[in-house]
Amino acid sequence: MKLAHLTLVACLMAAPVALTAADALAGGASDEEVRPLLDAIYESEYRAGKFKDGLEKLEIAKILCEGTLCSHGVRAQLFVAIGTMHVRLGNTRGAAVAFATAVKEDAGAELRKGSETPEVSAAFATAKPAGSATLSPDDCRASYAGAPAPRGWQNGGAAHCFNLATLADRAGKHRTCATHARKALELEDNPNGRATLAKCLEADNNWIEAADEWEEAARQAPKTWQNGLAQQARYRADQLRRRIPVLVLVPPTNQPEGFAVELDGSPFPVEALGSEMPMNPGEHTILATGKRGDLALRFKQSVRLESGANFPVVLELAPYSPEIKCLLEAQNAEGIAKCLSRADSASNITTRVRSEASGYHDTMHVDVFSPSVSVSAEHVTGGWGIGASMLVDMVTAASVDIVATASPRWREVRWVPALNAHKRFSDLDVGVSGGFSREPDYLATDIAARASLDLADKTITPTIVYDFSHDINAKANTPWDVFSKRINRHSVTMDLGVILTKSTFGSLSSTMVFENGDTSKPYRHIPMFDPKVAPLIRPGEMTDTVNLYRLAERPLEQLPTSRKRFAIAAQLAQRFSSSTLRISQRLYTDTWTLKATTTDVRYMVDVTKDLRVWPHVRFHAQTGTNFYKLAYEASVNPDGTTNLPVYRTGDRELGPLLSGTGGAGARYDFGGRHSYALSLNGDVIYTSFPKTLFTSDRWGYFGALTFEATFE
Repeated sequence: MKLAHLTLVACLMAAPVALTAADALAGGASDEEVRPLLDAIYESEYRAGKFKDGLEKLEIAKILCEGTLCSHGVRAQLFVAIGTMHVRLGNTRGAAVAFATAVKEDAGAELRKGSETPEVSAAFATAKPAGSATLSPDDCRASYAGAPAPRGWQNGGAAHCFNLATLADRAGKHRTCATHARKALELEDNPNGRATLAKCLEADNNWIEAADEWEEAARQAPKTWQNGLAQQARYRADQLRRRIPVLVLVPPTNQPEGFAVELDGSPFPVEALGSEMPMNPGEHTILATGKRGDLALRFKQSVRLESGANFPVVLELAPYSPEIKCLLEAQNAEGIAKCLSRADSASNITTRVRSEASGYHDTMHVDVFSPSVSVSAEHVTGGWGIGASMLVDMVTAASVDIVATASPRWREVRWVPALNAHKRFSDLDVGVSGGFSREPDYLATDIAARASLDLADKTITPTIVYDFSHDINAKANTPWDVFSKRINRHSVTMDLGVILTKSTFGSLSSTMVFENGDTSKPYRHIPMFDPKVAPLIRPGEMTDTVNLYRLAERPLEQLPTSRKRFAIAAQLAQRFSSSTLRISQRLYTDTWTLKATTTDVRYMVDVTKDLRVWPHVRFHAQTGTNFYKLAYEASVNPDGTTNLPVYRTGDRELGPLLSGTGGAGARYDFGGRHSYALSLNGDVIYTSFPKTLFTSDRWGYFGALTFEATFE
């Protein structure tokens, strides 16, 4: 055995003695053992050019200086020696870490005489002026105390950085975790370190890089007999790839001169436009520029990509906005500041205006015209929004119900104003809304609160809504203190939205409504029949026949004063390359035993990038309530009084019915960035009433014209 090896073994054997003496001495107890070791290594391994052997002995020798067993000066000399060996081995990063640690231990540390090669001197000079200049305090390698590598690692510094990355991950500091994990991989490529880096990158929404790291971890893990890690990493990579959103930049119809595109501040190849690009979720900025003659054109838009989304953006360039013109015309710094303030304000707030005019007509001589307008403002970066709307219903009716009671045709106007607002707090979005509806004989007030939470990287969004309404049912031209009825409703809706794939969305919701109050119509008189005559009455009997057989008694409608409603609904939306299919299904029941099912299907086809058309079909079927009858029976007592049924109604909507709807619609987007849209849709509705008086069916016709404008 060589003399140097014998010396090292002897020193290591003396280590327990040194450790025992450490309690009696105020540090520096191992200095006398470490100094000869350093001398022997410099004289033997260093002079012979066996730098790897020397580095191995120095790493073992650090055991003698653990904790406070060595003085700062000797520890500094030890790390200077380690750094020198790293330089001679070509490991400049390892040398930087060791030299920085040496200077941290002793600001006056120097190189060993005879070891000052130009490379060693240059590396040491970088660390010497300020030990923190080479490695910042935030660099995990700067805090490495030189402990030996634990099991599963070859480099102690890499293991140290890996441990710090794990602690940062547990604390939710994902960017710090990723930084430490990268430093660990620079020192030693280890599948565990790579898996930790992938985990932290994924949590920090760097999904593309995270998927790459998961796949690399899956590839490396079997080489170290970590098959479980390989399986987990492969699964995580596959799942993440499915959730990565896709951005499609659609080139302009007429490409301008000098056309150039930037994505998040970096040039984007024009030839790649139109292709699907996987992107990390979050905010992304798109900028396109060009010229048409002397006119400068520009397109800029910020988009927020969600998990699994397929997001197309049409690059329709337009002349510079007023804010850009303002900057060009600014004469001084104050003018520029005003322009920037105006531009920031404009870009952060998106205002939408929507106006609609809809109409309805049916074969029962009911006509409705409903103009409406709504305005909303959304602060994109602030996460808040406000909105207001106004709807007016102008109704005129002369249906068979009215004719049967010899009432004249009536006209009525209903006013429905509403307000809403919401605010986002990280993944939580809360909102409130309120409004009322005013008619000559009815007043409804409503207030609602909503909360939704984004989970699992915004792929799952549960929402809960509570709604309270207080209505007053009255009579036209009658003071409310003479006749009015109060109706209270409490409603709770729970919804769960799930992004199933990057092109598939599904939702499931349930609604409970608890209603108390008398909702009976104060004008609706119900025909009564003798018990012997009632079985002879057939569905669809005309007015003259009903009036011939009915009793003279004409009681008003009377409904139960309490009702509980329950509904569940599911919706599925599937996006194809140039079309979207949306299907919804709703099931309903209540304590009046009315049961209903509603199915709605809409298939929207992108004819061009500006025009979308769709067919629409709907089917609805329901049973009647437990008190609904085609012909109500009433008996006359000897004293002339009449025994009436407790509950009675002439509302055919509370009886059994079947309804089918078919229609179509179209939407045309136009203007720069598709800031404007015009929609037109119409439906034909057929309803069959198998158990009603006066009619057996109804044809209805609905149409709506909508204009929308968006301003940023």
